[in-house]
Amino acid sequence: MKLSSFITFLLVIVAIPCVAQSISGTYAIKNVQTGMLLRVKDAESKNGTPLVAYHPENWKCMTWNFKNTGSNTYQLQNLFTNKTFQPVTKAAANVAFEEQPLVANAPNQQYEFIAVKKDTYLIKLKDTDLYVTPADPKGGVNSAIILAQKRNTPDQYWSIYEQNPTM
Repeated sequence: MKLSSFITFLLVIVAIPCVAQSISGTYAIKNVQTGMLLRVKDAESKNGTPLVAYHPENWKCMTWNFKNTGSNTYQLQNLFTNKTFQPVTKAAANVAFEEQPLVANAPNQQYEFIAVKKDTYLIKLKDTDLYVTPADPKGGVNSAIILAQKRNTPDQYWSIYEQNPTM
């Protein structure tokens, strides 16, 4: 292989993960390791309700409207409560998430979806080095969702699939 062809090949391989995707519509967000979905606990609409892991269901409380706020960055609006989630306190490792009203362009409510492979992502809180992660790597029902340092392990990988529930 000629050096110029090899360099072109390397540039293509390196550039592939950097391609911006645009996610539009309503999706369930499923943890690759646990198989559990993101949900506000007990489908409660009260501010401060924890974000938890729950068995997959085609329910509005487990479906998120992706609102693009920039390159690969989204605010996630729950179809049932019309709210979003954010860290309980200042973003730090092991801080849990809670439900709060959606505030346009609030950085603590914006998430970067970093492609790992097709429809599978690391989800990073904007302007941090912290990632959406289940507190229980075995996926206990109603276990907390927290921020954690990047590990590149399946418990930090999330797949999305379109979901359009009626209830």
